[in-house]
Amino acid sequence: MSEPTDSDRRGDPRLPEKCHVAYRTIRDGDASPKEGATETINLSASGLCLRAPEALEPELHLALELTLEGHEEPVMALGRVVWCDQGDQEYQVGVCFTWMREEDREALQVISDYLESRSDT
Repeated sequence: MSEPTDSDRRGDPRLPEKCHVAYRTIRDGDASPKEGATETINLSASGLCLRAPEALEPELHLALELTLEGHEEPVMALGRVVWCDQGDQEYQVGVCFTWMREEDREALQVISDYLESRSDT
């Protein structure tokens, strides 16, 4: 059986939209949380890819705060790291959302729909 493609794994198309995102790992135990402020590489209503200065292991849970253009309040979400690839000077981290306030999910879907319509032109 073949590996699923990126489009098979994602519930929504991801668009190359940059926005500010702050993250903090959610961990049990004695390990110090990892945290950072960075930007997304791409974004959808179901997840995102972000740049990180250090590796974030798959299955790690994150608290996220996204600052979206045209949205006054930050979008608060919880997510799970799905993959992490090392680049030349940073890591690219794929995150799927596991929880988001309904009003934030609706705002993210509206933005995703808008960006997708712009990319079709």
